[in-house]
Amino acid sequence: MGKAGVRLLAGMLLAWAVCGGVWARPTQAATAWQVKIGGESADHALQAQAFLPTSITIDEGDTINWTMNAAFVHTVTFLSGGPVPPEPIPAGEDGLLMLNPQNAFPVGGPNYDGTGFVGSGIIDAKGKSFALTFTKAGTYGYVCLLHPGMAGQVVVQAAGSAYPMTQAQVDAQANAELYAKLGQANQQLQGAQLKSQANSDGTTTYTVNNGVGGNQSSVLRFLPVDVTVKAGDSIAFPVNDPHEIHTVTFYDPAGQVPPFLDPRPQPSGPPKLIIPHAMPQGGNRVEDPKTLYNSGIVVPGQSYTFTFPKPGVYTYVCVIHAPQGMFGKITVEAAGTPASLPRTGASVGDGSPLPLLGGALLLLLLGALTRGIWRRRLS
Repeated sequence: MGKAGVRLLAGMLLAWAVCGGVWARPTQAATAWQVKIGGESADHALQAQAFLPTSITIDEGDTINWTMNAAFVHTVTFLSGGPVPPEPIPAGEDGLLMLNPQNAFPVGGPNYDGTGFVGSGIIDAKGKSFALTFTKAGTYGYVCLLHPGMAGQVVVQAAGSAYPMTQAQVDAQANAELYAKLGQANQQLQGAQLKSQANSDGTTTYTVNNGVGGNQSSVLRFLPVDVTVKAGDSIAFPVNDPHEIHTVTFYDPAGQVPPFLDPRPQPSGPPKLIIPHAMPQGGNRVEDPKTLYNSGIVVPGQSYTFTFPKPGVYTYVCVIHAPQGMFGKITVEAAGTPASLPRTGASVGDGSPLPLLGGALLLLLLGALTRGIWRRRLS
């Protein structure tokens, strides 16, 4: 072999030595991961206000698909250290309020490098999803803008790093967290009781829980659901759940349930999501079963009280959580009639007990187991 041939062969060997490692180790394909958004009991009363699992570790270039695991509403939002957008905001007409479009509609994506505001907007049905690809190593927190305290974390490793968990293990962790949170919600449900306080004028003020919750779990029910009082008595409805807002809205049961949102199309861009019943309406003395009486939005830690001067049967709802079955009934008897025990777990209009956790509780027993966006008082 001549000198030229030797030099050519040496060059080829050198190139192989330098680049051979790349040839020998094919680039690892990016992975798509699955994370659940929330979860619920069969009757929608018990809600896990969490991303499941709460934390996941992936590599640069990987994608996460967040999928709604409940017939509910949430967002997946990366603030990147920025402030939480205000919610709700003035609608610019007749003193009405509306959802903030920055929170309600998708912003940014489909890639995320740890900077900027990136959000899914409202994900409003079970099975709907939001995907984001992570292009830079780091640890990133994210939140649901609708439920204070609902937060998750994504740890992004350098590309090619070994994964600490498989998708099957991620799923198992998600299910364990889900059943634990639903179990907490069930305990909160069982612990909620009707309270009463005698007044100097001979009337009584009762306390009905306007939802209960905490530790990333919620019960979307008035507790008790069905209450009997006397004419002249009052009922206070405190919100004892740091994750939720509620209303107490009395309406004619022969008509439609008052809506929470009224979408109004605009000449361009997304519609305005008006909240028609964000403020109190009708006063706090409920006298006509067919008239609208509304507390407006009641935020965590606040309460609203209604007085019932006349006998009758009054149906009410949380307009925000009507799709989840949050209804109640107040039976007002004439003063002086014998007292009756309250029903603590029946749905409105039937005699059946409120379904409990069902299959989720069974799995729990088997061992398979606040930044307040809405906290500012509405003015």
